[in-house]
Amino acid sequence: MDALPLDPGSYRGTYKLVGGRSSLDLVNTVSWPGTERTHDWFDSVANLRRWMEAVGVPARSLKPRDLSLAIEIRDVLAAVLRPLAHDELPSRNAVGRLNVRVEEACTRRTIDPATLAWTWKPPMALADAFAPIVLDAADLVTASGHERLRYCPACDWLFEDQTRNGQRRWCDMADCGSRDKARRYYHRSQE
Repeated sequence: MDALPLDPGSYRGTYKLVGGRSSLDLVNTVSWPGTERTHDWFDSVANLRRWMEAVGVPARSLKPRDLSLAIEIRDVLAAVLRPLAHDELPSRNAVGRLNVRVEEACTRRTIDPATLAWTWKPPMALADAFAPIVLDAADLVTASGHERLRYCPACDWLFEDQTRNGQRRWCDMADCGSRDKARRYYHRSQE
């Protein structure tokens, strides 16, 4: 997995699309959530634009208020998806906030009469462009069982385990997997 060319500022890390789904990659735009190392990759409109282009979301001319809206949508998804990945139930309030976004997103989708496939109305605002991501999150939430929705024990990023045997342990073997294995080896050698 290659790192996206997002500007890290003073942060000494990289951002990769490791979630396997757009909704999880959106949640993962916060590195080391809830720790003193927390880094928000949406710290600039330029990073938001680069992220949107990487995940295939139409990136029209963005304004600073779009950045706030993207962060708000991300926080709504994280409040539901993060607990599910940790085998916990999200709060009723979090699900209610997601339902508001789902209802808005559903108005953006129509059935094409020629192909009989779902199509998306052209986005008029950032919330419209994020509608497929919101519905992707809704699909994850409503799927029977969440055993393939996981979190990385090293950095707490979320991912969908798409491996055949369902044994994926880290967001990225090259980063967190190597670090975790090295740490465990060090502790075993100290015993």
